[in-house]
Amino acid sequence: MADIFPDTGQLRLADQATSGLLPLVVDKVATSWSVLVVALGPNCAPLGARPPDIELRAGSGVLTTVAQAPAKSSIVDGTGSAVGTASWTRDANDVFTVQIDISNPGERPWGLRITNTDPQELGFVWSTGRTPAKTQQPRIILDRTPLRMTVALGETVPDITIPISNIGTGPLHVNGPGDQPMGAGYVLKNFPASLPPNACDHLQIGISPVSEPIVTSLQTADFVLPCNDPVTQEVTLQLSRDEKGKDVKDVKDVAKENKDDKDDKERKEAKEDKDAFKEHPAEGMHPASEVNHPPEHFIPPAQRPDLADSALRDEPPEPGRTER
Repeated sequence: MADIFPDTGQLRLADQATSGLLPLVVDKVATSWSVLVVALGPNCAPLGARPPDIELRAGSGVLTTVAQAPAKSSIVDGTGSAVGTASWTRDANDVFTVQIDISNPGERPWGLRITNTDPQELGFVWSTGRTPAKTQQPRIILDRTPLRMTVALGETVPDITIPISNIGTGPLHVNGPGDQPMGAGYVLKNFPASLPPNACDHLQIGISPVSEPIVTSLQTADFVLPCNDPVTQEVTLQLSRDEKGKDVKDVKDVAKENKDDKDDKERKEAKEDKDAFKEHPAEGMHPASEVNHPPEHFIPPAQRPDLADSALRDEPPEPGRTER
């Protein structure tokens, strides 16, 4: 079984920063050993940066920089005796495979040191094992924030995308069929079946519409996404969906709206009455007379002598005329 380091995440190193001497467990009877180191770029893709400086130490021997194949570096122990050779190769995903050929197996501590030689800050993950094929180990990075959605009756909700990355030294495989129910009304529509090191993709998750009758307002589920990550073989996503029917307004809100409508109606009617009164004064009511003009209905007594002693006595006199 291969081992992968660090325990979680990745080791970020700036230019010329070093990991320090790291313990490297090598089987004491092994005649060969492999170390895989992935240099992680910043944009979900291999950067093709300068190769890191990878150094090995056997026992209390000196730290030796591993040469790029086909050249080989000699590894010596604390007595100066040669115990093996090592070299590295690089693949298209910026995974550096260090192959150690051990000529003198024995129980001795081994050490590894990684130094970033590129101006760009890089991340590093490494794994160890007997052969390069068995040393490949993926590491999944997935946002596991619980998904919580509120879906109304008749509403169509857009699909959700969740980024997924592989920062390990081997391909990441996600198992299971597409368009599989996840529970709580969620459906896993699409996902990368295989994701190489130093790569990103996404999960596409759909949400089923709400239909009547609504059985329960809140649905919850835990969905397990199986993969070949040796540390996190099952990634659990927490899902919840709150179903809503037609909007039902609070009684107080309805009463307030009715009162507001009534007040608006009364104000409108009062304004209409006021405007109508200005255009058509009510019967028996007359606009104020112009200055120095008698009311329109005033009839001088000289024109109606028959009424001089009755109704006309109460009428105002003509301008400039006084009562006798």
